[in-house]
Amino acid sequence: MPVVTEAQKNRFLAVFSNLGFMLLWLGQLTSQLADRIFVYVLMIIVYQLTKSNLGVSLPLLAFGIPSVLVAPWAGIFVDKLDRKWIMVITDILRGLLILLIIPLIAKSVAAIFLVSLLIYSAAQFFAPAESSSIPELVDRKSLIVANSLFMITWMASSVVGLGLGAPLLNLLAEKGTLVASAVCYFVSAGSILLVPLKPPVVKANPKSHVLGDMGVGFEFIRRNQVVRYSLYKLFVSATAIATLSVLAIAYANDILRIGGKNFGYLIIAIGVGMLVGMWSLEKLSQYFKKGTIVVTSFLVSGAALIALAYVTDLWLAISLIVLLGVSNIYITSSIQTILQHKIPRQIRGRVFGVQNMIINSAFTLPVVFFGMIADVFGLLFAIAALGWLVFLMGVAGMFLPKFKTV
Repeated sequence: MPVVTEAQKNRFLAVFSNLGFMLLWLGQLTSQLADRIFVYVLMIIVYQLTKSNLGVSLPLLAFGIPSVLVAPWAGIFVDKLDRKWIMVITDILRGLLILLIIPLIAKSVAAIFLVSLLIYSAAQFFAPAESSSIPELVDRKSLIVANSLFMITWMASSVVGLGLGAPLLNLLAEKGTLVASAVCYFVSAGSILLVPLKPPVVKANPKSHVLGDMGVGFEFIRRNQVVRYSLYKLFVSATAIATLSVLAIAYANDILRIGGKNFGYLIIAIGVGMLVGMWSLEKLSQYFKKGTIVVTSFLVSGAALIALAYVTDLWLAISLIVLLGVSNIYITSSIQTILQHKIPRQIRGRVFGVQNMIINSAFTLPVVFFGMIADVFGLLFAIAALGWLVFLMGVAGMFLPKFKTV
């Protein structure tokens, strides 16, 4: 059995005492809160203007279009320009654009949609710049802890941010809530401005052009089997967690009989599992390869989802959902660490731009697809189908020896 060194025991301390990383983490936390608060109030504003459920889907469309069209291009600029200033400027820009929506309330859905498109387009620059910056601030041994913290914050801020939407809206009304969201973006910009990030050293290439630069990222993904397979797995993992979050309302109401309004307890159970995963992954990674952890976690997650389709007992279901949270943090944090190790610094932005596109895509079309399956074939059938998809992704990993040895 490997000897656990004092340095390994102190990985958590190393991350939490790293001022530069903690400032970046604070920037992530406040920008994520701003995102979720904005989405909540945007859905309310659009519904009041359109009086239709179809209208409420406009924010999702405004989010999905830039995810596909802008994200790969954004990575080029992340590789060529100062990543810190990209994050700061996009934070400030998003805050100002949100303030621009205030005069449009109760006036123009089209104008609000266009401004929202600009806000979500700016977000496509922030995400790859953030992911590319983590390895610059944290040593290789502590990366898995840092990525776990970022993944947990991403999940928690989604729940907390959306949860804050209702009380903020009741307290501040639409205009005040939009201002609160903008302030969060400005706080994020101020925090990131203090992060000690060095600008990238980019060699001038007169023959370089935008399409060629973007092609470099895609070509790297195509040629590197481990990176390509990691991105596939991230897509499936994001699909699973997004779909389960959407189906949680019906599952809580129809299967567990605790009422749809209490589905938040199931989301909390996922969060608890992610916290347990963050603590245990650091220890587990000292004894097992990251690829092995990912493959095993897919098998466990798939089995847990399939089991959920046959469970009606509340506490057994919650236990399985906690297990899903643990497995999810094992998968996402390990894969993120693998990617940061495998991708050269000079093209990280482009590859993480593609990753951002893939993850965001998982929160749109696959969620709609499994929602349709649930409506046609039943909720439990949809959960079981999702479970088999995740399980088979784990089985596929068993036949890729190069990935398991990472």
